[in-house]
Amino acid sequence: MAQDAKKTDYILDNEEEMGRLSNQHGVIKNAMGGLLLAPVDLSAGPLRILDSATADGFWIRDLASSVPPSVKHTFVGTDINPQRFPEPPPLGTTYQIQNINEPWPKEWHSSFDIVHQRLALVGAGPAAQTAVAHLTELVKPGGWIQLIEAENVIGKEDGPAMHDFLKLMKDVFTAMGAEVTFAQQIHGWLEKIGFVDVQERLVDVYMGASNASPQLAQQGVNSTSIAATGLVDFAKTLPSGPPSLSKEELETLVPRLKAELSKQGADYPLRVVWGRKPQ
Repeated sequence: MAQDAKKTDYILDNEEEMGRLSNQHGVIKNAMGGLLLAPVDLSAGPLRILDSATADGFWIRDLASSVPPSVKHTFVGTDINPQRFPEPPPLGTTYQIQNINEPWPKEWHSSFDIVHQRLALVGAGPAAQTAVAHLTELVKPGGWIQLIEAENVIGKEDGPAMHDFLKLMKDVFTAMGAEVTFAQQIHGWLEKIGFVDVQERLVDVYMGASNASPQLAQQGVNSTSIAATGLVDFAKTLPSGPPSLSKEELETLVPRLKAELSKQGADYPLRVVWGRKPQ
């Protein structure tokens, strides 16, 4: 999909993307031991919950399924692509088009008990800190925000294809104007804004053969291979290609990565950061 390298549109938007995100969701949920690390009592309520960059709303549906039927939370999902929104939406859930780089509705400010976003900040390019600040404006006093982003650091035990995948990720981040290590800065951003009880946790996400669950192992292979395909396609639109990989390395990355993950797996750590807006 040809794009200007500095645009911050979602670069993995293709027919396989919903399957990739669904597979990825299961692997990440298992690694985290759940969907929320922020200490929120979902049995109390009703709560108003936002999932930014929701895709087709699978995070919302999964979280809603864990709530007792007697508790009637309100869920809001936003994304730049409305074509994936469920139609009709589940009871108690609404969806709205929203780009994380654009102003949020004024009436949403200080209205959510929980604001959640996962693996989407690269879409803000060089304005990641501003995008986080805008998300915090949506949290009501006493409410929580939880953000999840990749560390973009691969362990020495991972194979050469996974290392090449990380190199490609860094090249794409750079092309979009995003800092490779912004995940490590989110904690400080939240504290600077004035959030309290800010905490973070590194979560090891085991992809492929390194995952003890055969089902999750295959989901990790599928989701990572599809992501690599989209990144390779995007990298080919860059004027000089990705600077860290040769043409042959780029052309062979997807089959090499798929084979390597199937045989030995990989650890792809994520950083989960959460904090509370003071009363």
